[in-house]
Amino acid sequence: MIEIVFYYQNSQKSPVHEQMIKSLANALGSLIELPKKLQVCLYPFLDNVYGGIDKNVTNRFGVNINLSLEQLPKIVVHELIHIHQRHVGLLKIKQGHYYWRNIPYSNKMPEEMSYQEYKSCPWETDVDERVDKLLTDSLELIKKQHLAKVDNKSA
Repeated sequence: MIEIVFYYQNSQKSPVHEQMIKSLANALGSLIELPKKLQVCLYPFLDNVYGGIDKNVTNRFGVNINLSLEQLPKIVVHELIHIHQRHVGLLKIKQGHYYWRNIPYSNKMPEEMSYQEYKSCPWETDVDERVDKLLTDSLELIKKQHLAKVDNKSA
C-alpha cells in the first residue's frame, strides 16, 4: 500500500479526489514501480494546466483540483508515470536541467517550450505511449478489488 500525503492550497479538502488518487496509485503501483510514499498537491491551476511533477521532490506531483472526476484518472496516471520515470532513474531533473536516460535533453525549461516542443520531449512521448493501457489496466484492477470486497461482504 502506497502512503500518500495530500496538500491543498486555495481549495477545500476533497475525500472523493483523495480516494480516486489512492485507488489509482495503488493499482498502478502493482503494474509499474512507484515510490512507497507519494505527496499529492491538489491546487487550482490555470485552466490549461491539468497536472505536473515537482522539479525538486521526486515523489511529489500536483493535480488541478478543478478537473472533472471524469478527467482525473487519466491525468493522475499520466503524472504517476512521470513519478515512475524519476523513481527508476529514466528522468532526472538536476539544477533545472532535464536528463532522459542520463543524457541532457535541452537547455530550455519545459515552461519555456511551446506545447508541441514539450509534447515531443522523450519523457512525454514515453507517457503518451503507455498511459492508455496503464489506465485501462489500473481501472480493471480497481474493479476486481471492488468486486472481491463485495463478494466477501455477501459471503
